[in-house]
Amino acid sequence: MEITIANCNDVCYNDVNGGEKPMNEPNVFTAKQVGERVKERRTELNLSMGDLGKRLGVNKSTIQRYESKGVDPEKRYLVISLADALLTTPEWLTGLSEDKEYDGYTKSKMKLDEHLESFLKEMDSVVGSEAYQQFLAGHLCNIIDLYSVYAVHFARAMEKTDQVATDEGLKESLMRYAIESGAIVERVYQQEMNPIIEDMKRYMDGLLHIYDYGKGGRITSELFKLPLEARDRLNGNND
Repeated sequence: MEITIANCNDVCYNDVNGGEKPMNEPNVFTAKQVGERVKERRTELNLSMGDLGKRLGVNKSTIQRYESKGVDPEKRYLVISLADALLTTPEWLTGLSEDKEYDGYTKSKMKLDEHLESFLKEMDSVVGSEAYQQFLAGHLCNIIDLYSVYAVHFARAMEKTDQVATDEGLKESLMRYAIESGAIVERVYQQEMNPIIEDMKRYMDGLLHIYDYGKGGRITSELFKLPLEARDRLNGNND
């Protein structure tokens, strides 16, 4: 086997087929090592074997077997199920990553998926009409679209308020006039957030009046336009 050095930062080796693979590329754990990580993470979370078993829908002896005899890393469904139950990633369990915790995106997605699943189950159990189900789902999507615009405004507001909070020159000026910086932060935040909050208020008010006699069709049309108008205004502010 011929050893070659590509550069100072990337050491590779040639396999028997002539292909190159980074020497520092992580190797998938053995079944035994996966089992050890299952136990490590379970202990960190202060879960008993029985607790973990309940999350997976298996008994305590199954968890004991996973930890003592190991888990085949090729059994992707089982690895993913274990990772979800242990609030970690399949990559960490199988040795492909040292990042044990979920990133912010994944944590948020898990939380949203949980609430969305709960909504869908409840809607399906209490709303018999498919047309009404589509009505509710459609308006929820619009509200999420509005909240996406809200998130952008919120990010802007936080950036602006942070600038105010760390501007020493502004603080000195405010002190001369006995003005609290908190009052400026409040005004900056409200100024940025007011347009999207008003859009959200209009949407909620529209839902209240959606069956007003002779106005329902127009109100529904206006509601579905609101997220688009909010996004257009946001994009206009970005230009």
